[in-house]
Amino acid sequence: MENIIIITICTVAIITIKIILSININEIKKIGMDKSLNKIAEKYPSNEEICKRILRKLNNKKVKVEKNEESNNTMYIAMIDKIVIGNTKGSYTRIQTMAHECLHTIQSRRTLMFNVIYSNIYMIFYLAIIIMIISKITQNYMVIINIFLIMSLIYYMIRIYLEDEAMYKAKELAKEYMEEVAISDKEEIKTITDGFEKLNKVGIKAVHYSTFTAILLKVIIFSIVALIF
Repeated sequence: MENIIIITICTVAIITIKIILSININEIKKIGMDKSLNKIAEKYPSNEEICKRILRKLNNKKVKVEKNEESNNTMYIAMIDKIVIGNTKGSYTRIQTMAHECLHTIQSRRTLMFNVIYSNIYMIFYLAIIIMIISKITQNYMVIINIFLIMSLIYYMIRIYLEDEAMYKAKELAKEYMEEVAISDKEEIKTITDGFEKLNKVGIKAVHYSTFTAILLKVIIFSIVALIF
């Protein structure tokens, strides 16, 4: 019975928060593919060049930059101090994305490493409790799920702190980069910056929602497994 209640509450929470925050993935995609802004951004160098220029601006020359055309994701890998640039040529948002990942490189090394290590421990623990339930090693579901939820709060806090800091600063850093390279005039830079602002307005809350939802979905899966086994 307890598991059914948990599944119901988590499902209602996911739906309710989505409605309250007005999360619309299609809207985010539409903003990110604005044709007029994409045309302006075409004048800028490759993502790799943008990234290296911003890193120099941040006085960070140690970070490695690598392209990976097979992936659409661009990310900073803290463990090896490397930015991997995915296939993000089409959208004007690539300029802000490069700024975002470069900002990750100058965040607290201790916090970044804790996030990497803790995230792995967090996932291993989750897989372990699923296996424990399937194998009937324990049936003390409530204790286990409470421990997992406490771990999830720590995971959420650290992850969102790192992402928020980079997201809030990325727009201004991208603007400073565009002003320095002077490829666009002031009006074009303002137009692109306004696009960043519009995207961030919906994108930041979407990141919060997706991170929080991922936790609740894990709780739902755990509860379903507990019901079955």
